[in-house]
Amino acid sequence: MSNTIAAIATAPGRGGVAIVRVSGEDALLALQHLTPITSPKPRFAYFTKFTAADGSILDEGVVIYFKAPHSYTGENVVEFQGHGGQVAPQRVLKALLSLPGIRMAEPGEFTKRAFLNGKMDLTAAEAVEDLIAAGSDKAASAALASLEGEFAKRLHELSAKLTELRVRLEACLDFPEEHEDFFDSGAAAAELQDLSASGTQTLLRAQQGVRLNEGARLVLAGAPNAGKSSLLNALAGSDKAIVTNIPGTTRDVLSVNIEISGIPAVITDTAGLRDNPSDEIEAIGIQRAIAELKQADLVLLMVDRTASAKTARESLTQVKAQLGKGIPLLVLVSKADLPIASELLQLLKSAEFSALPQLDISVKTEDGLATLRQQLASALGVMPLEGVYSARRRHLTALDDCLQALSRAQEQLTLGDLVLCAHELALAQESLGLITGKVTSDEILGKIFASFCIGK
Repeated sequence: MSNTIAAIATAPGRGGVAIVRVSGEDALLALQHLTPITSPKPRFAYFTKFTAADGSILDEGVVIYFKAPHSYTGENVVEFQGHGGQVAPQRVLKALLSLPGIRMAEPGEFTKRAFLNGKMDLTAAEAVEDLIAAGSDKAASAALASLEGEFAKRLHELSAKLTELRVRLEACLDFPEEHEDFFDSGAAAAELQDLSASGTQTLLRAQQGVRLNEGARLVLAGAPNAGKSSLLNALAGSDKAIVTNIPGTTRDVLSVNIEISGIPAVITDTAGLRDNPSDEIEAIGIQRAIAELKQADLVLLMVDRTASAKTARESLTQVKAQLGKGIPLLVLVSKADLPIASELLQLLKSAEFSALPQLDISVKTEDGLATLRQQLASALGVMPLEGVYSARRRHLTALDDCLQALSRAQEQLTLGDLVLCAHELALAQESLGLITGKVTSDEILGKIFASFCIGK
């Protein structure tokens, strides 16, 4: 933080304009070294030449000075807005880095300084990167909501209610003889219930935000030649996977980006699961298919209505054996345009299959595909996108920890142990602080900002 940092803030390659950004105590000195401007007016654009120490011209363009604390980082900031391309911005950056006290910025260091200087909390800082990386209009809107403080607002409301409850509880513990003046156990139980409900709603919206950022993970599984690749092509709207009548055509995993009710999703076609692969390549593909199954948000088990009941039963057994804990399973009976064998029909009505949601589809006639998209949205828990903010998996972990602590606090309150109840409330509030950055560590900050691009 004591050094002044510099970096190119725009993407590399040909372009009309490139921005070289400087932040820190020596930012104004850098402006004075590279331009003839000595006393710039803050937030005023000056068109000038950028020159090296020997007087040679590096480039020309606009320079703007942002005086602390009214800047992105909260420090003195100068932006040199010159010509784009591979060479011109590098010439300006090289001249800046040759000045004493100025070094190359680390990934995300400008935003990290904005966070450390109190210009934004950690949810907003992370939303900056989410906005840059947004893969859809919905994801960008969610990132902007977090950047504008929507996520932080909900967390602060939860934290404020926790603080109020903890103050009354701690006062009760400090002055037990005046217990009734400070604390009502019945009212506290209702407050804890409301806090849990609000926390659960916040978690649900955060889960939706994670799906917007990462995309829901859908995995196609089943026996060879069950129609997995055909369905992937149908959902993708193009021929992404090779489709033949030869079992074992798909040897490796193939992932395609699609959209389900405005939520980006990654659907993965996998090698057909069977106990006796035809060769070593197919065997490796099956192992990769198993790895995908364990990480899915939803698995689509393809059952070929023209295949035997034995094959369908083996497919279900193999997939269930590999599924990660709690991963939902949707059975798709493919080739609905063809007749189904009575033996397979009876199996699909049996207890082991009837307990699972089923849908008949035909890629050839498109029967059931619209219903499939609706069921995918339902299975993934897609909610209306209004009010959704971008979030990350670390946020989900912290919110879940908070909810678990609130649940334990309710148990201790019921048992009458106010000391342990107070302890659990403190843990719940600490979990919320980990999200916004009020409780953090250098290690956590390092992991978060390492994913940023240099110059942001």
